[in-house]
Amino acid sequence: MPIKLNVNDRPSPAFPINRAGPEIGTNVPLSSEVELVRRHGGPVSHAGLAPSHSIFRAPGIDGLIVFMPIRRIAVVFGDPVCAPEHKAALADAFAEHCADNNYSIVYNAATTVMQAYACERGYGTMEFASLLIADPQHDPELDHQGHHLRQHLNHARRTGVTVREYLGEATPDAHLEAQAEAACEQWLTGRHGPQMHLGHPRLFEDRAGRRWFVAEQAGSVVGFLSMLSVSCIEGKSLINIVFSSPAAPLYTNELMVATALRALREEGARTVCLGVGPLETLGQIEGCGVVTEFLARSLYRLAAKALNLDGRTVFWEKFHLTHKEPLYLLFQSPHIGFRELNALFLALNFSVT
Repeated sequence: MPIKLNVNDRPSPAFPINRAGPEIGTNVPLSSEVELVRRHGGPVSHAGLAPSHSIFRAPGIDGLIVFMPIRRIAVVFGDPVCAPEHKAALADAFAEHCADNNYSIVYNAATTVMQAYACERGYGTMEFASLLIADPQHDPELDHQGHHLRQHLNHARRTGVTVREYLGEATPDAHLEAQAEAACEQWLTGRHGPQMHLGHPRLFEDRAGRRWFVAEQAGSVVGFLSMLSVSCIEGKSLINIVFSSPAAPLYTNELMVATALRALREEGARTVCLGVGPLETLGQIEGCGVVTEFLARSLYRLAAKALNLDGRTVFWEKFHLTHKEPLYLLFQSPHIGFRELNALFLALNFSVT
């Protein structure tokens, strides 16, 4: 049965989505969406827990696909969220479902596994970002390489900013959470220029498997960091939200990240995922014509400059990245046009403020 989808007033034809999961009689245990995202999700799969995004589930497969239907384009966020051996089957079921409803597919932030899948099926693929990985056992404040970071952290500390872990799953604090939400709204309001993001930050929803670190100054919350437990990512920890309010001192974000890394270091963690770092220019492109490739590289270069896309990667490099894994845009139709690009921009909430 079709369900009503909230797509933030973005016009899209009716698209029936199976959110209920495997049908009775398939003998496949059904996991909740939160359980699947924590067990099999990638760096952007948590977007599927927001009500503004849609979920596809296929009979007989314990998994889901996170997407947003926009003007006959289904923009997918990350890989299919399921056991690795079922990714291709779930992706094929989704492709069939989209074809039946006259939709084309675009994958955003897909891994090399899905890139290989896409190449086998004639998709166009473009490397546009990296999954950023660090080792918490390497203290970023030490040695000569950490000299500037150490100066920045000391500056934040001298202003009276302190960072602590908030144990909100066990002992919720309504007052602190209200302050964090207010700081988030101040941060969002204070941003200017071209913007692109997955959606409004969900600070305290879906609490299972989450950790929070808050920055405080003079008794008020001025910064916030969220870390998810994601089993399929090496190290099982993903930092998915970091922000500070306009009133926060410089380098508050760095102090929160350093504090979270120290907590992981004390727990013996060897890896942590720092999220998606866009490239300055497109990397490997396959399955596209010469003209499409030229236009894609030119448009991406302009967008990267306007949005300062590689600024996120530059920020995370302060914390001694140990390696990067390529992430891709996958286009079911290798003849990429305005419709596909417009859907991507809408799904990623492009705006100018």
